[in-house]
Amino acid sequence: MSIFSSLQIGKLALRAQYKGMEVSGQNVANANTPGYSRQRVNLVAVVPGISPGVNLAPGRGVKVAGVERIHSEFYRTQLMNTASHLSYWIMRQETYRGVEVIFMEPGEYGLNQYLGDFFDAWSELSSSAESTAIRTGLLERAETFTRAVQDTYLRLTELRFDLRDEIESRVQQVNQLAKEIAVINDKILFSHALKQTSNELLDQLDLALEELSGLIDIRVFRKENGAVDVFAGGSLLVQNQNTYAFDVEMALDGTVHIVNHHGTAVEPQSGRLFGLLQGVNETIPEIQAQIDQLVSSLVEEVNRLHRGGYNLYNETGINFFKEIEDNGVPPSLQFALNEELAGDPSRIAAASEGGQPGNGLQALEISRLRSAPVMNEGKVSMIDYYRGLVASIGVKGQESTRMVEAFTKAETQLREEHLAVAGVSLDEEVMNMIQFQHAWHAAARFISYVDYMIGTLIDELGR
Repeated sequence: MSIFSSLQIGKLALRAQYKGMEVSGQNVANANTPGYSRQRVNLVAVVPGISPGVNLAPGRGVKVAGVERIHSEFYRTQLMNTASHLSYWIMRQETYRGVEVIFMEPGEYGLNQYLGDFFDAWSELSSSAESTAIRTGLLERAETFTRAVQDTYLRLTELRFDLRDEIESRVQQVNQLAKEIAVINDKILFSHALKQTSNELLDQLDLALEELSGLIDIRVFRKENGAVDVFAGGSLLVQNQNTYAFDVEMALDGTVHIVNHHGTAVEPQSGRLFGLLQGVNETIPEIQAQIDQLVSSLVEEVNRLHRGGYNLYNETGINFFKEIEDNGVPPSLQFALNEELAGDPSRIAAASEGGQPGNGLQALEISRLRSAPVMNEGKVSMIDYYRGLVASIGVKGQESTRMVEAFTKAETQLREEHLAVAGVSLDEEVMNMIQFQHAWHAAARFISYVDYMIGTLIDELGR
């Protein structure tokens, strides 16, 4: 190697140390940037071409082999999966909290209180069958109870509509994120065609994928060119620069479904959309169905006993509630007093025999429905059936809360592990900058010495 080649070594050294300083500066600049993965410059010694007469030692300097993105694909994948499950349980928790607010149990405004008051009124009437005040009070409590049931049912329906609206907005968000991922894929493919790699684009891609995983469970297939194919809920969503948008369909029975571009159902297994679909298609309808069952049994049993009793006019065969009709309207929304009784409390049938206005035995029979096993094929009473419904809501709500806490801790731990690998350490970057700075000065000094040596050599040759 000639003395003039030493200048090339110095020049390459300056470039390499500058690139290292530049990478450290980029890391420091993005120390607080969400989703940023720290970068590292990879320096390798330049090996001279092997040929006869060429001295391999001491080499030809240094070159930048590349700027490496430091991250953990394992932790990134685990983090996305955990975030997807966490989002599901958060949505499930929100749904049950909304239901608990509607039921207001335990409390004086819950259906359990109104149902108990209704049976208490019948018990009072059984001991004072001729009292107009008690009869009027019974009608008022019955009216209050029917309105409370209807209000609870309608508020559950409103909650279901709210969740359904959110499904539509979240599906639009999924489609928008798919477009963003496709655009990033396009840029990555273009840079790959130029034989370049943008670590920042890869960070943006990971950030978009993590946000998408919070909405729906995804599977990501990374290609050698850096682009990704994304499957969401088992259906293809992104392929290179192409997206296959999802849509929302509502069935005649009120259920909501997400479909892909072929019209095939998308079946999420986690993510916020999975929790929303469960709330709309299963959780709320099942609760409403149980309320309907309670109302239907209550109307049937009370009317059966009331028809067998006699009122103060010595009439019999009168229903206390309106009959539930099979007309497509939920029983809870048909729940109302018989109009024949609404303005005349004397028509309440409290007696078991005609011509006995002080007889309250039939009212006593109706009050005993409180503990009569008429629900679930004669296994539980109406009071216990409703309490079981409330207890089930509470248990599932508590389960959701526990799972949220568990997955929150898991996500926090995984994020810390990933940041330990991919996060920027300012102390480390400062040390790197000091090293690159000293190396830069040393390379510059080396060039200065070589220049001095060349000058000396020229002077000697000129003599």
